[in-house]
Amino acid sequence: MDLNIFSKGKSVYNRAKHEAAERALSQALKMLAGSSDKNYQRLASAFGRIAESKQQKMVADWLQDYLSPGKPGTEYFNRLINDIHPNVRKNYIAKTIVSLFFRDPKVSERLIEEVGINAPNLIVISPSMRCNLDCVGCYAGNYTKADDLDPEIVDKVVTEAKELGIRFFVITGGEPFVYKPLLGLFEKHSDVSFQVYTNGSLIDEFLAEELVRLGNVAPAISIEGFEKETDQRRGKGTFERVMRAMDNLREQGAVFAFSTTASRKNIDVITSDEFIDLMIEKGAMYGWYFSYIPIGKSPDLAYMPSPKERDKLRRGVNRIRSEKPILVADFWNDGTLTGGCLAAGRKYLHINNKGDVEPCVFCHFATDNIKEKSLLEALQSPFFQAIRKRQPFGHNLLRPCPIIDHPDILREAVEKHGARATHEGAESLITELQEGLEEYASGMEEVAAPVWETEYQWAQDWLDEEQKAAAARAEAMNRKQKEASPTA
Repeated sequence: MDLNIFSKGKSVYNRAKHEAAERALSQALKMLAGSSDKNYQRLASAFGRIAESKQQKMVADWLQDYLSPGKPGTEYFNRLINDIHPNVRKNYIAKTIVSLFFRDPKVSERLIEEVGINAPNLIVISPSMRCNLDCVGCYAGNYTKADDLDPEIVDKVVTEAKELGIRFFVITGGEPFVYKPLLGLFEKHSDVSFQVYTNGSLIDEFLAEELVRLGNVAPAISIEGFEKETDQRRGKGTFERVMRAMDNLREQGAVFAFSTTASRKNIDVITSDEFIDLMIEKGAMYGWYFSYIPIGKSPDLAYMPSPKERDKLRRGVNRIRSEKPILVADFWNDGTLTGGCLAAGRKYLHINNKGDVEPCVFCHFATDNIKEKSLLEALQSPFFQAIRKRQPFGHNLLRPCPIIDHPDILREAVEKHGARATHEGAESLITELQEGLEEYASGMEEVAAPVWETEYQWAQDWLDEEQKAAAARAEAMNRKQKEASPTA
């Protein structure tokens, strides 16, 4: 069977339907400027009426509650609508909401039927691993311009992803803004939206103005807390440069996020009212919390948040969401909102600067390279299939990760399918660090079990749905493989 549906001129994506939804939402946001609480609640009700999948209905229910009296939703939407440039509201906010939360379920149904996979929600690309900082515990190492991914390859990935209905892309690295073709990529693919993880040091007034002109880009700026915590990890003067970058973006009307890595040194700071209030004052509209993962330069298990600290982060993030006019997400603890692990193409994948197709940005193993295969072929790799078949890995979605919560699963998949380490030292996750990670996973299980049983009964529906979806994908893939076999 020819696995490359692109060569047949097929597309599973209904572009007209998607663009109509974007236009409708953009117009609604424009009309809501300076609006009343009742109009915001009408918007939430409209979301409820168009929601189709279980995830979409859950988002609509959350929005209805977020905009109810006493909650921070109205203040947040006033910020979003009045402080953000109209071009950004139209080309980033509307596009992103439709892309991530209101995708046509028929797209996934058709892909499962035709090729045995569902399209990811997003693709993460690291076109360059070069960086002008030298942060403690970062997985970026020493790279040169010669190590950058060819712009034609990046363009190929985005083009093929769009044919699968993927309309949201994350650019990371390294420091993405050292990659000169980046702004041209954003301009060429103006029909999709991009989030860029950046240290912020290169966001001067000119770049902030350019990002607003393009409209379809949101920086997520790395910060570790206040000046002490940020400069300790990222170098003296970094905090000051981050503050200046945020000021430049806010003054232009850009939408941007903060991104912080939780470690044993900063949990209390990054979940404090003082820190969140500073992010709101600076203009951040949302924020990402990641936990330190022992990869990259000198991986250190002792730098990871302990299981109890990880639960403390969960409680802090939940409190921020309920009290502050800013949206925040926790990449690990919010497994309850995503049905578990996102990796290996279930919801996303990562393509590094060498073209290696990795399960996620923290899992540096690959069997395929995008220079040699189409995106669809990479999604269908036995390595990715093996990971997807095991998802969500367990009955507690507070423990979603095959790296730190179920390390035996990653090791088995890598060994069985001969996945290669994509940079020097990556194999330590399944060799010398394995015993320590298994001990960490055991401790996390002990901490998370009572929390799951008492606070997350509603998430059992997610678990049931994901298990059924995984079974359907496996059955569809098996059927396709039988059809393709010469002896079938």
